[in-house]
Amino acid sequence: MAPGEETSVFEGLKAQRLVAAFLAGWLLLNLPLLALWDRDASVAGLPLLPLMLFVIWGALIAAVAWIVERDED
Repeated sequence: MAPGEETSVFEGLKAQRLVAAFLAGWLLLNLPLLALWDRDASVAGLPLLPLMLFVIWGALIAAVAWIVERDED
């Protein structure tokens, strides 16, 4: 980078994907969508709401890891 040259924080496809992952996480872990999973149901003996919280959380971690570790060709 040349001296005096400015860089943008959101420059590049990787940064845009990370912002999209943040927004998706924010929406998925927000109350109106979490209320969809608040039922008296269980999957393999586990309550549905905590199970879905961990599934969504794990999927977001996997998505961010995939975005960060991916080579940009």
